[in-house]
Amino acid sequence: LSRALAQVDDGRLPVSDWREVRGRGTEARWEGRRVQVGSPGWFRDAGFDLGPADGFLGEWHGQGATVALLAVDGVVAGAFALRDELKPGTAGMVSRLRATGYRILLLTGDNRRTAEVIAGRAGIPADHVLAEVHPGAKAEHVQRLQSAGWRVAFVGDGINDAPALEQADLGIAVSRASDVAREAADLILLTTDVDAIPEALGLARATLRTIRQNLFWAFFYNAAAVPLAALGFLSPILSAAAMGLSDVIVIGNALRLRRWRMRG
Repeated sequence: LSRALAQVDDGRLPVSDWREVRGRGTEARWEGRRVQVGSPGWFRDAGFDLGPADGFLGEWHGQGATVALLAVDGVVAGAFALRDELKPGTAGMVSRLRATGYRILLLTGDNRRTAEVIAGRAGIPADHVLAEVHPGAKAEHVQRLQSAGWRVAFVGDGINDAPALEQADLGIAVSRASDVAREAADLILLTTDVDAIPEALGLARATLRTIRQNLFWAFFYNAAAVPLAALGFLSPILSAAAMGLSDVIVIGNALRLRRWRMRG
């Protein structure tokens, strides 16, 4: 959002006393005047008169846009509509994950109406949208889902997503995520293509299944061969051959992952 606003004018203003209000916006001093840029919720909570911007807010929120307001010396002086474009494969990705049995939720600090419009385009039901969530509360929502018995995979890319990525059972960051998000994530996608998310989860499941199979074969061979060898039914040569065969089966089963491909 900040990059989009910065492109409005390529000039640089000499500001002072700049500070960020986490999850709300920024403010600074410019030529002795107090300038603020941030979310409508921030200005509403601070008691600003948003009447002149109501029509603008309603129109653009209905189109799935994020609106940022500009205030000078306590008076709203401008508004910006910024709209995200979904990646082409997003709806298909959500559909595949839901068909596999995953429950998909949208967790965002954006306006609820905007969030529901975006969720609708992605194929996420409105009752699975958690909107207007303060950055510090994202991890709390993840923890609440975990307390209800869910195993949570969280996908994020921003600084504010880091606590939730850390809290989730599986934190996934995209390739262009902030350094903090990448550090907090368990898995970093090497592409910004959202189609990689079902593939990553599918490969993780296949890997876990292979580990369980290998543990079974390793214990099965030992459970069967050790008593037979101890009772003298297996010669040392056959015991060594059986042990080698066990290793071959385990390694061969693991190598099957190289041929794994996402179905559908």
